Amino acid sequence: MLSCQSFTSLNRMPMDKARALVLARQHLFAHWQGDLASLVSHLGALQLDAIQVISRAHHHQLYNRFKGYSEPALAQAEAKREIFEYWSHAAAYLPMASYPYARVRMDRIREGQRHWFEKNAKLCRFVLDRIRAEGPLKASDFVRAKGGWWQWSDEKKALEQLFHEGELMVSHRDGFQKVFDLPERLLPSHIPTQRASDQAYGRHLVRSFLGCQGLGRVEEIAYLRRGDGPLVKAAVAAMLSSGELELRQGELLLAGTDLDQLAPAPRKVRLLSPFDPVLLQRKRLNRLFDFDYQLECYLPAAKRRFGYFGLPILYGDRFVGVVDLKANRPKGRLELKALHWQAQPGPALKASFNKALADFARFHGLKEHTGV
Repeated sequence: MLSCQSFTSLNRMPMDKARALVLARQHLFAHWQGDLASLVSHLGALQLDAIQVISRAHHHQLYNRFKGYSEPALAQAEAKREIFEYWSHAAAYLPMASYPYARVRMDRIREGQRHWFEKNAKLCRFVLDRIRAEGPLKASDFVRAKGGWWQWSDEKKALEQLFHEGELMVSHRDGFQKVFDLPERLLPSHIPTQRASDQAYGRHLVRSFLGCQGLGRVEEIAYLRRGDGPLVKAAVAAMLSSGELELRQGELLLAGTDLDQLAPAPRKVRLLSPFDPVLLQRKRLNRLFDFDYQLECYLPAAKRRFGYFGLPILYGDRFVGVVDLKANRPKGRLELKALHWQAQPGPALKASFNKALADFARFHGLKEHTGV
């Protein structure tokens, strides 16, 4: 029986090669050359988040990878049913072709695995019947008493339960409110609706992770995926045996990955979203980039090192600092609230940072910014 410890080695992969592979597969410097839907497919999942200190996480991730990206493009891809909203390790946009793999989690929830709250079957039938009869509806179409994000109405809970079960899908968003409809009205006719087998699902998770992250370990592939660890472990064992995967110096890679042909990352600055795929796993980030980072908006102010919404500063293949920014929309200004360098920056780094800051402000329609 293979274990996580089976995929370690006393000989570690050189970190410069590991970082070069990760950054190449993440397309943070060489922009994605296909369309937006194919980029989401390559990433496997595009994480959503409600926080909008500057822009929402999904837009920020695409801005860094897709040249000329504009926010309406994501809604257009969803409207064309090239992508859909569901759950990966967290709320995310997924490529439409991955629907059979999403069905694995949907069926688990339908069969009794709890997500956030107990199911109210009677109320679920009520909201489902209304959508079946009336067409797409959102939570506010049901709400009798308004509440905040953590004060959901019973109807909203029912909608979310049906969404996680796969009985409803998100048609689109109105503002940031989900608009729900029946899957049979939204799924393209060519998309299989049957659930993928556990074996196919496990292989999908492995291929998807290594395809966009370059390398990794079993526990990283299964990160935040409840119940998926054994499937990932079994898939890795089978794929190593078949030659689909290689184990090099403690790291899993897709077979044929050529580390020697990778060009080093250019000495340019990228400001990353706290929800960027490169940053999501804190232990992995520390292991590969020697960078200790945590999103601190959920911490009490007194415990923050970097600020409420600090953005890591990537320069070439190293993280060189964190900048706490905020979009002041009424004043049309991108405000620099705090800046923390790992070490004193030289002129080239400062110039590249100021350019990245100016470009970032321009993307958000903010004409002013503060440089260093």
